[in-house]
Amino acid sequence: MPVDFQNLQQQVRKWGETAPLREKDFREKREQSLDIMRRQAGELELLRQRVRQAAGHNPSLRCAIPAVENLDAHFPLPPLPMDGVILAADGSQINPDRHAVVQFCVINVGVFEFRPGQSAPREIIRSRLLAEEELYTANGLITEEVVALTRDLNERTVLADLASRAASPVTTLTDGPLELFTDRGSRDTPEFQRLFQEYLDVLTRLSALGVITAGYVDKPRGDLVVRLLELEELKEDLRRAGRVRPFHGVTDAHLFRDLLAPGERSAVFGIQSSSADHFRGELALHFFYLNVGRPEHPWITRTEIPAWVAERPALIDRLQAVLVGQARIMGARPYPYALARAHEVAVVSLAEKEQLEQMMVAEMYRRGIPVGEKSNKQSHKDLEGRTRLTR
Repeated sequence: MPVDFQNLQQQVRKWGETAPLREKDFREKREQSLDIMRRQAGELELLRQRVRQAAGHNPSLRCAIPAVENLDAHFPLPPLPMDGVILAADGSQINPDRHAVVQFCVINVGVFEFRPGQSAPREIIRSRLLAEEELYTANGLITEEVVALTRDLNERTVLADLASRAASPVTTLTDGPLELFTDRGSRDTPEFQRLFQEYLDVLTRLSALGVITAGYVDKPRGDLVVRLLELEELKEDLRRAGRVRPFHGVTDAHLFRDLLAPGERSAVFGIQSSSADHFRGELALHFFYLNVGRPEHPWITRTEIPAWVAERPALIDRLQAVLVGQARIMGARPYPYALARAHEVAVVSLAEKEQLEQMMVAEMYRRGIPVGEKSNKQSHKDLEGRTRLTR
């Protein structure tokens, strides 16, 4: 049955009727946020103390932590380095499917190696099959969250292996934040804890190699800086911090859109959150915003970096120049070229998934081992036709 567009149209009209009021409210909140940012731009220790007090009342508080640069600071684009190696990794996976004939999982990591002004780029693929006992934990079949963490771990492991054999300086890029997000139930499992520790270990390895490591967020919706500014509004009762949102709806990108000229980056901030607390010392998470757009069309992105990068201005300068240079290769739709190519290498198609399933079934038959059948539900879905495999 098709979508009931007649009913939806009525809902869209009601939504549209309130749009002017929402826009007015948003503009007022944004201006209030910017005013606080300007007034308290240099009050870094006061703001850090306020974050500590608020987190004492609400341990789950998420917000930015001022580092050493003023809140409204902006830094011009450094010269683009023509040496070094850029390694960008992306991953995809085939999750276990209880409706399939055979149970399996695939982690596919694609890496694009780019040497500015030097040799031709190189594509690298690492594919890992999980089957039988590797698919199960003490709680049963592995969850999609554990598969995603395994993918993230494999991405960094491949990058660390390649970086250890590359000539310095090396910049590694991955799509998305370095901080890991998952539901609490998954975080508390022994399997997740084991993989998370391995994730921290590989980040430590990248640190020992002196690699510039970054996670790139193309269209950020985060509001960590806005949440920091909200503490000024709540300073008389910080027990409400994180629970009452005076500037809800305003994102950090909204703040920095007019503050950053093309190529400029924002100040570097730390992260206050219960999950970020697990990244300590040289792994402590930081971030900055970067305008990779054009004067007539700014495009604000977010880059997450560990402390060993955040505390070395020369590494931040190189990373800023590399990201802007890579994004400009893509023209009117700026996005790091190496990351785009890594995604192309890593993506798994539905046809490839089906081919692997056929390979596994054929291997079972060859050895005289019976296989199961796909579920009736899946059989009916297949009759409708499918053309892609979702990540």
